[in-house]
Amino acid sequence: MTESEANAAFEGNDFSGEVKPGSTGLVLEGGGLRGIYTAGVLDVLGENGVSFDGVVGVSAGAVHAVSFLAHQYGRNLRFYLAYSPSGKFMGVRSWLKTGDFINYQFCYEEIPQHLVPFDFDALEASQVPLYLVCTDVETGKPYYHRTRTIRGDQMQALRATASLPIVSRIVEFNDHKLLDGGTSDSIPVSFLRSLGYTRTVVVVTQVAGYRKKREMPPFFKWMYRKYPAYVECMETRYKRYNETLDLIESLEESGEIFVFRPSRKVHIGRLERDTTRILEMYELGRKDARDRLEALKSFLGT
Repeated sequence: MTESEANAAFEGNDFSGEVKPGSTGLVLEGGGLRGIYTAGVLDVLGENGVSFDGVVGVSAGAVHAVSFLAHQYGRNLRFYLAYSPSGKFMGVRSWLKTGDFINYQFCYEEIPQHLVPFDFDALEASQVPLYLVCTDVETGKPYYHRTRTIRGDQMQALRATASLPIVSRIVEFNDHKLLDGGTSDSIPVSFLRSLGYTRTVVVVTQVAGYRKKREMPPFFKWMYRKYPAYVECMETRYKRYNETLDLIESLEESGEIFVFRPSRKVHIGRLERDTTRILEMYELGRKDARDRLEALKSFLGT
């Protein structure tokens, strides 16, 4: 997505004029359990006092963003290690019973409210705008939702951005039918820069040089036959993703953005349940963040 396309996409959401010149922004890609790399990066940044004026998260990136903004470093690793192998967290039984492979009630109610409590007050006190990226299945376009809380109905927006197609039910929120934001705008660097966040840090979850291949599950067209725009969005996803990676590399080379990416390949699935691999990916994020912390501070002028 180009910056002009990003501007057009959020025209209807009242975001214009709210960002001060020189503001710092953070862009967080998703990737399912691969996104635990992002949690490792963010935990090191938070522990070292690095903050941002605005954050945009997609799917798992949004899940990690809320713990970062609530200053609950290490929280996401704790619940992934404790519960991702469990059928209560995700699995075929949940998929067949509820329509969601990742169990909504367990992940978005039991964990944050009871098992690994989320500090809702701390997130709201941060006052940092959080932009959640979803995909509107009726239009096939990104839906950008700004929030400062995930309390109450706002949790549905967080759920929507992380609701992977095929294995998740469509989430209805603010009169939109929504699924995973990664389908339409996987790495929303153009979106955040177009808002005015001129100093931008990006965390991607694939290694340097990665490019997405064309992918279309054979039954996707049938499953979403009522939403042809969404089917087209999925068919062209790889093109947008690769164009965004080209843009990121160009901006990084010119010194306009700062990028964290895995320094080596870790074999971890989007729905990974092996805690050894999850921990390896998290620790890689921490290492990469520590190794580049001083360079980041120089970029941010701190």
